[in-house]
Amino acid sequence: MVENKCVFCDREPIRQRIIWENDLFYSLFDAYPVSPGHCLIIPKRHVVDVINMNTEESASLFAAIAEVLAVVKRTDLKEVYIDILKNPPSETAVWFLKQAIANPNINTSPDGYNYGINDGRAAGRTVDHLHLHLIPRYEGDVDNPLGGVRYV
Repeated sequence: MVENKCVFCDREPIRQRIIWENDLFYSLFDAYPVSPGHCLIIPKRHVVDVINMNTEESASLFAAIAEVLAVVKRTDLKEVYIDILKNPPSETAVWFLKQAIANPNINTSPDGYNYGINDGRAAGRTVDHLHLHLIPRYEGDVDNPLGGVRYV
């Protein structure tokens, strides 16, 4: 049963965007990419906060990250974003998708990654279903990357 019409629990509208899944998690490219290859890893079970993950989910999350990274590395990101633009979730998404398509780093190997969970509204969470952001980073994508996500 879908709780409060959660956009991550009701996978049917986003099914075509799912790039990887196992029994516990699924992953899709973020329709609001911060950088080319930005994707989400989402528990299939409705979980709002990290503290509410069960032992199996907690133990499996890093293996899921590794598997999703392999998918991202072999994906034609420009093609993905052009496809999402055919049915974007919002006008804001259109802006982000066009920025990613025009990014000179699209379809190049990232130089690093940020992994992040916005755990709570005060931390910037916009969807009340736990999800991990996997954000590829490229040399020169920000003036000074020291401090990681503090200045992204």
